Amino acid sequence: MKERDIQFKTDITLKGTVSLPEKFEGKPPLVVILHGSGPVDRDANVKQMKMNAYKMLAEFFASIGVAVLRYDKRGAGESGGDFYETGMLDLVSDGVAAVKAARELPEIDSDRIFLLGHSEGCSLIPPINKQVNAAGIILLAGQADNVRKASEFQTKQLEEEVTEMKGFIGMLLRALKVHKTTASKQKKLFDEMVESDETVMKKGLTKINAKWAREHFQYEMEEDLAAITCPVLAITGNKDVQVEPNHVHLFAEKVNGPAEGYNVRDMNHLLRDQEEPVSMIKLKSIYKESLTKPLSPEMLSIIKKWAEKYIL
Repeated sequence: MKERDIQFKTDITLKGTVSLPEKFEGKPPLVVILHGSGPVDRDANVKQMKMNAYKMLAEFFASIGVAVLRYDKRGAGESGGDFYETGMLDLVSDGVAAVKAARELPEIDSDRIFLLGHSEGCSLIPPINKQVNAAGIILLAGQADNVRKASEFQTKQLEEEVTEMKGFIGMLLRALKVHKTTASKQKKLFDEMVESDETVMKKGLTKINAKWAREHFQYEMEEDLAAITCPVLAITGNKDVQVEPNHVHLFAEKVNGPAEGYNVRDMNHLLRDQEEPVSMIKLKSIYKESLTKPLSPEMLSIIKKWAEKYIL
């Protein structure tokens, strides 16, 4: 694929990359990628974890004749802004600006701009689409309701894992009430953020982007999902512990366009296949191992078939 830098503005300057297929007759369609949570750059990397998933997706789309615009999130990579002061609505504005920038590219078919969201990006797409009317939407590893519920889902899984864990470690964790204290601390923190009007909160030496959490917690996507009339593809792995895998079917039910939902048997939240059983306790080591693998071939196969129907 051919790549070139791009920049566009909201109240700050965002920088990214446009990837173009090497050979394409006429003007190709384009996919705008919306990031998962955290200070994520255009390739889906953060300092602690080089995921490279969005770069790999760009390479995949270029191989089937589709262009991609991916960009550094506000406060990450080469983009301006402060990640900790960024709210959900700021990220929505940035996504809208990305689509507008894509439509101005002379190489691109401006009538065929598609949105692809990963994780948090799936929550941002409904309000973004309300302003830009995308030609189609791909939702990868998304939660079809409030982000707070996704976080609580993760804690519930930790509780269940500790409750069922065998051996000395399980007995020790239960004795220390690790699972119960995690849930209570999470609830207390979430309630504090909702009641606060601070942009950034501090807990000890830790900075917390309270504005981001508060806006996400207060956002209900039902109405914006119902406003979607373009084709939608939702895919989540059955080994995803960060969102509820069955929400692919909720997305399909709640939108008003042609929709398809698929669960990939062994795929995790990083969009890679995972051999190990699911585990919240071992999640860090599982993810570290996953980063050496390619994107799930089954997921890419599903996207390709859908793209042949709706994008190409």
